[in-house]
Amino acid sequence: MAFKDLDALMEKAKEMVAIADKVASTLEEKKGSITEDETRMFKSYLLSMGIDNPVTRETVGTGANYHNELAKELGRFLDNIIQDEGGMMALTDVYCRFNRARGMELVSPEDLINASKLFETLKIPLRLRRFESGVLVIQSISHSDEEVIRKTKQLLDDKGSLTADELASVVAVSVMLAKERLLVTEQAGKACRDDCAEGLRFYPNLFAEREP
Repeated sequence: MAFKDLDALMEKAKEMVAIADKVASTLEEKKGSITEDETRMFKSYLLSMGIDNPVTRETVGTGANYHNELAKELGRFLDNIIQDEGGMMALTDVYCRFNRARGMELVSPEDLINASKLFETLKIPLRLRRFESGVLVIQSISHSDEEVIRKTKQLLDDKGSLTADELASVVAVSVMLAKERLLVTEQAGKACRDDCAEGLRFYPNLFAEREP
């Protein structure tokens, strides 16, 4: 589905900004009734939820320099998050979380894509990838297809068969990414599918295992 839902994600990000803005305004109004320590602690908490001093065209300029700096910021932001997500995130999820963290300084879908394309050039250990289905993801370079195939094949052996929904539940990723894992495993000849009433169900490819 790539970016067809990004308008909705942008609206969600704007809602988050409006809430943060309202909280900040309330904090200013309450200056006389709370201590400086409480104010400092609360502001620190707000900053911990997002990116302090996000990259903007006003601060770093336009064109290539803006996208370079945005790519670096995105790389730092995703450093731990993407590992917690299993080494791969749908670009739509990245877009939503990155904009939420940037507060009022929202980035456009085009700027996010342009920044993501610079990971390799800037030696940032991430890459933008498009699956055959058209799904765009950001993937850690340490997250190899070989490892995904090995782990998915092991789960298929253990469970007997899996749908994308079932795999998503087991490995704690979105259904969309779980389906891509199963398709990659199928393309490697380690799984086969059954298009049944409940949708696609994948099985270990026993035919390949019996080949001499």
